[in-house]
Amino acid sequence: MIKIIIAAILGCICEYFALLQILDTPNWLIVTLLHALASLFYAFISYTLIPVKYKTTPFSSVLFLFLLLLSLPILGIIGVVFALSFALCKPIKNDDIEIEEHKIPVLPFEAKMTSANPSYSIGGLKAILKHASEPNKRLSAVMSARHMSDARAIPILKLALKDLEDDIRLLAYSTLDGKETKINEKISQYQQEIALTSTQPELAKLQQQLAELYWELSYLGLAQGALKSYVLEKAELLALQSVEHVKAPATFVLLGRICLSLNKYPQALTHLTHATEFGMALRHVLPYKAEVAFYMGQLDDCKRYLNELPKQPEGSELRHLQEYWHG
Repeated sequence: MIKIIIAAILGCICEYFALLQILDTPNWLIVTLLHALASLFYAFISYTLIPVKYKTTPFSSVLFLFLLLLSLPILGIIGVVFALSFALCKPIKNDDIEIEEHKIPVLPFEAKMTSANPSYSIGGLKAILKHASEPNKRLSAVMSARHMSDARAIPILKLALKDLEDDIRLLAYSTLDGKETKINEKISQYQQEIALTSTQPELAKLQQQLAELYWELSYLGLAQGALKSYVLEKAELLALQSVEHVKAPATFVLLGRICLSLNKYPQALTHLTHATEFGMALRHVLPYKAEVAFYMGQLDDCKRYLNELPKQPEGSELRHLQEYWHG
């Protein structure tokens, strides 16, 4: 406060002599110097009086105040100092803004129960996530997806990752991360068991189970891009090692599906044929054989495989394919 008073007095003295110069015989150089000194003192006073939140850039603030005061008439700078300081320290409150106060809601006694059999379909959940304007509805859609099978829930959860609400994205991410972590923990467990096992057929069985877990990462869409190719190749290698000792038909079907995903169509067809030779029912193999034949451009074989397939339930995807190819 003492510094402010001294600066104010010095500023007033400078302005007083500058005014005398103007009234007597004006020497504009002296007048300008005195006015500049007074402006510097009042810039210091103004900067000291303004609130702390406006002092983030000291040099720029003082320079601005100095230039503002320098450009004013001699007696105007005092008024500016008081007006500027008062306006910044005591801003006018805007009473026109209506603020509606709400009471803090009481938390429910227990967590809200979610039905184990959600009434939403996959298409309905996707439509809610895409078009529902209320975040609570989209959040309920994500919670409903948690009760679905992984193959059905994961596309919905991935769609929820693009939502604008943080809560919805976090819930979808935590659910997806939980599913991936669960599979990775099983993979780590089987890898440790394989490292400790050297006898057959236990080793072949473990390799087949580990191959299924790698395949699941790809099938569920939890692995994408280069990682997807890596897990598919790991699954193929483990399945091939397994069938060297145990000719399980299910493993040949798995090999056929893996090769189909890797675009190895001739190998896929060979593995699927081996699956039927070792006892797998044709109805479990024919859809994949039809898919392989389609990608290889053998449309007559694709049509034949679908014709040999028993008639599928009404509304299923395979039923639609049969109706498309055979009318």
